[in-house]
Amino acid sequence: MEISDQRISELDGFRGIAVLMVLVWHFIGEVFTPNLGITSRIVYGALILGRTGVDLFFVLSGFLIIGILIDRRQSPNLLQVFYIRRIARIIPPYILLIALFWTITSFARPGVYFNSSIPLAYYLTFTQNWWMSINNDWGPGASSVTWSVSIEEQFYMFFPFVVLLTPPRLLGRALISLAMASAAARAGFHYIYPALGFAPYVNTFLRIDALCIGGLVALAVRDPATMLYLRKRRTKILRIVFCLLAILPLFLCALNTSAEHTMYYWGHSYLALLYGMLLLLIIMNKGSSQTSILRLPVLKFFGSISYSAYLFHPMIIGTFFMMDGRTETLSSLRDAALLAGAFGSTVVFCWLLLRLVEGRLIRFGHRFRYGEQPDATILESLPSGAGRS
Repeated sequence: MEISDQRISELDGFRGIAVLMVLVWHFIGEVFTPNLGITSRIVYGALILGRTGVDLFFVLSGFLIIGILIDRRQSPNLLQVFYIRRIARIIPPYILLIALFWTITSFARPGVYFNSSIPLAYYLTFTQNWWMSINNDWGPGASSVTWSVSIEEQFYMFFPFVVLLTPPRLLGRALISLAMASAAARAGFHYIYPALGFAPYVNTFLRIDALCIGGLVALAVRDPATMLYLRKRRTKILRIVFCLLAILPLFLCALNTSAEHTMYYWGHSYLALLYGMLLLLIIMNKGSSQTSILRLPVLKFFGSISYSAYLFHPMIIGTFFMMDGRTETLSSLRDAALLAGAFGSTVVFCWLLLRLVEGRLIRFGHRFRYGEQPDATILESLPSGAGRS
C-alpha cells in the first residue's frame, strides 16, 4: 500500500474536533449573550474557543498538503495527480454549495444570509476572500465561511511550486521564514490600518503562517534524525505544550475583551504553535492510550464530514431562520428548536453527501497514481498515513 493511501486514525478525530469547535461557535457561541454571572462568562469563554477551529484546520491542511508534496516531489506526474485529487476532493461540494446559494438568492428577498453583494465571479475563482479584504465585509452570511476555502485553494495552487523550486535542505528555513513574515505582516497591517478589521483575518498572505507550521510538522516527521531527536526530548516537548496550554485562559480572556488586537498581534501565531505542537505529539503517540480519545467513532465521524459540514452549516442555519422570518438568535425555545433542527439537518445532509458524492469522487481521484514511490528513507520514518491525499 502506498503511503498516500494510508492514514493516521487520530488525525480524523483531530479534524472532527476542529469542525465541532466551529459548529459550536456558529450554532451557540455567536448568539450566546453572557450576563454578569461568573458561570455565564466561563461558558462563553469556553464557547469562544470555537472561533479557533479554523486555525486548527489550517495547521492540518499544511501538514497534509506539504507532506504529500514532500513525498512525491520526484514523481514526474506530481502536479497532474495532485491537482486532480484536490479537484475531486474539494470542488464538487463547493460547486454544490454555490449552486444552492445562488438558487436560493435568486428567489429569496435579499437579507443577511442570502444576497448578491459578492459577485459570482469571485466565488468561481476562489477570490472572495480578497473581496472581503477590500470591502471590509463578510458578504452574505450563508457563504461567509468560504473565505478559508479560498485561502486553501490559493495555497494548493501555488505552494507545489514553492516545494519543487526550493532545495529540500532549505525547505524548513523557507517555511519558517514565510510563517514569520506572515505573522509580522498581519500585526503590522493591523497596526497601520486598525479600521480594516477583515484583511488580517481573511487575506491569504496574512494567514499562511498556520499552514507553514503544519508543513514544518510534516517535514519533521519525515526526517529520521529529527524524529530521533524529538523522541529523546519527549519530556521537554510535553513541557512546551503544557506551557502553551497554560496561556490558553489568558488568551481566551484577551479574545473576549479585544478580539482583533488579540488575534492579529499574537493570537493566530500562538494558536498555530499550540496546534502544531499538539499535532506533533499526536503523531509521536499514535496508536497509544494517550491518543485513544481521538479514535472515538463520534470524532472520526465528524472528521469524515468536516469539509462539507464546515461549508454548508451557515447556509442551513440561514435557511431555517429565513423561513421563520428572522435572523439567528437564541432567546427562546423556538430559537433553540430551530438551531437543533439546523444542526441535525447539517449532519444528515453532509453524511448523505459523503456517501453519495464525496466518497465516490475521492475514490475516483485515487485512481490517478503518482509515477514513483516515495524515497525509501521517507518510507522508513513516516508515521502511517501522514501523507494521505
